[in-house]
Amino acid sequence: MSPSKWARVKQSEAYGLRRGAWYPVVHNGGSSTVVLDVNKSNRPVNRTNLEFSDEKPYRWSVVKRDPDERAARRANDAELGALYGVCPSCNGRAALDPSAVKSTCQSCGSESEIDWANPC
Repeated sequence: MSPSKWARVKQSEAYGLRRGAWYPVVHNGGSSTVVLDVNKSNRPVNRTNLEFSDEKPYRWSVVKRDPDERAARRANDAELGALYGVCPSCNGRAALDPSAVKSTCQSCGSESEIDWANPC
């Protein structure tokens, strides 16, 4: 696998990382562990739990959760629901309109397309 610059977790509650958020890759050696920059702190993560991108994603990540899982209940408590988005600029979360093509982040104000084709 060629070195990648960005990664996001594919599963719920993997290493306490926010599902749908893209993190810079600090070290992507030949081992089973990849080191990610999570809020200016290096965090080792098992490679099998990650999805990679060579470029910084510019679209909202779409997160679809099983409504019965614990993380989905926490998302509901945050008024996000089982389907929500993660901002590509700041990793802020927001409920998404299923018919929307773009969304504006309430946290950082950036407007981006929504990546409906690749939910996580």
